[in-house]
Amino acid sequence: MTVANCLTLIRILLLPFFLFFFFYDFSNHYLIAAIIFTLSALTDLFDGYIARKFDQITSLGKILDPLADKLTFIIVFTALAIDGFIPFILIVFILVRELVVLCGSMYMYYRSKDIISPSNTGKGATFLLYITAVSYIWDLSFLQPAAFIAIGLALLSGVRYCIEGYNKYFVGHNIKK
Repeated sequence: MTVANCLTLIRILLLPFFLFFFFYDFSNHYLIAAIIFTLSALTDLFDGYIARKFDQITSLGKILDPLADKLTFIIVFTALAIDGFIPFILIVFILVRELVVLCGSMYMYYRSKDIISPSNTGKGATFLLYITAVSYIWDLSFLQPAAFIAIGLALLSGVRYCIEGYNKYFVGHNIKK
């Protein structure tokens, strides 16, 4: 188990704590949830950096890191929508996109033990989704327009992912539908 993979696991393990503090009503509960989410976002930043810098890129990490991202966005944005922090349509978009990519990834890995590497567009979308979540949790309204750019990049990366997956799996492996 590498340091990068440990950071990714920590990100996943922080999710129940985020949910607990986000929904448990007491003084400063949103503040504690915001701090937990910010720590989670930092682990995402550092796990990728450490994996590349110290040659800790592993097969487990290639699966675990995107899974942690998807779980984080699904859980955090759902919580934000439930408590009225974000518009409902934003969570619908994020849920559909993340679930399509997650199911596609699982299918590709199951059928061919292959994964599609994240694109710069996808990485940009992930970064801006973190900024969007932070802007709503910390009530930083000047950052909230990042949601529109994040949606655009997420849509582009999702389309790219589907096209690349189709080409890699169906065309590249000469497998008929």
